[in-house]
Amino acid sequence: MRALTCLVAAATLALGCGGDTPAGPDGGGGDPDGGGADAPGTTAGGAVFDPSVLHTLTITVDAQYLATLDDDGSTARVPATITFDGTVVTQVGLRKKGASSRRPLSGKSGFTAKFNEFVPGQKLDGLKKLTIDNAIEDPSLVTGHLSYEVFRRAGLPAPRTAHATVSFNGVDKGLFVLEESTNDDYLEAQFGDGTGNVYEGPWDFPKGAAAAELRDEVEDGRSRADLEALTAVVMDTPDAQLEAALAQHLDVDRFLTNYAVEMVAALWDNYAIVAWNFYLYHVPGGRFVVLTHGVNWPYFHADMDPFDIHFNPWNTSDPPGFLCDRVNDVPALAARYRAELERVARDAWDVPTLQARIDAVDAALHARPLTGASLENLGRFEGAVAEARAFVTARKAYLTTRLGL
Repeated sequence: MRALTCLVAAATLALGCGGDTPAGPDGGGGDPDGGGADAPGTTAGGAVFDPSVLHTLTITVDAQYLATLDDDGSTARVPATITFDGTVVTQVGLRKKGASSRRPLSGKSGFTAKFNEFVPGQKLDGLKKLTIDNAIEDPSLVTGHLSYEVFRRAGLPAPRTAHATVSFNGVDKGLFVLEESTNDDYLEAQFGDGTGNVYEGPWDFPKGAAAAELRDEVEDGRSRADLEALTAVVMDTPDAQLEAALAQHLDVDRFLTNYAVEMVAALWDNYAIVAWNFYLYHVPGGRFVVLTHGVNWPYFHADMDPFDIHFNPWNTSDPPGFLCDRVNDVPALAARYRAELERVARDAWDVPTLQARIDAVDAALHARPLTGASLENLGRFEGAVAEARAFVTARKAYLTTRLGL
């Protein structure tokens, strides 16, 4: 692992630390089979996302900024000092994150940290931004960790993850999941250009392009014409012409792979089931791609039918992803989805690989003595991880039978 003295650097110095080496197509600069996806030291974030280490992250915020930070209606970032494995970064832009997972500062808040918010060019291990997930919904701490591995093994980019103890103003807040942020650096590493439009769920095509959240729309004077065109195709094109029309605006192969991974991994708050946690990225000079993020609910439904997108374990009225429904109604697209579903279930849902990742997390979390909230979270992990292990094996068995693999 690179020396921790290289963790904090201005943009010009990050090059000398290897911080701007492009990532490979798997999102981690490694083997698309997933074995090297989180290898430390290969790209920006190699030290931060070293999954073999239980990292130590401390956050300090001056009292004058606490009310703003704790205001769930505020989007402002406040200055904070972050110490990561002994390396101190000052003047970091911090704000709370989450929807249903959002908690007051007196509890276990999740955050996003933007290192260059107040100091231009400042980075941590080559990263401009870091997501600090409180994992409130996932006591196993491995749902995203495993799911992103399946995305990478299927040939799609996915955020890297690691684990850390987090303290806030001297108070131990417990075990957190560190997740790679889907920012311009991440998009450039994956697609060669991170300047395209990024639309974020929850959103779906029947709501219209005007209802989607477009990142940096006002600041950069961005146009929604690209999403308006794709939305018109999805909503208005007859079934017989849909496959060809979609291909002009959307990387259909990637969409079908994403759909297949979500259903294989039983990810029921991403696009297919409820059109919630996902991004649509318009690659400059190319087409839209769908990207995963925010996988943090335990989806341990081993017998979830991969052809039933109307399954909703939340028992809410949220409809499934509209485009997935359209795919299912067009025989040629449905056949392509079926073939991709079988490939992902057979090759990407690899039981030994996923169990090995659980083993590695287990070892990292037990690598040093814990106290306080971190020790309490470790107890929750030990109670929940057995369910995760059982799900990995049982899901493979169910899919093998359901798909005739």
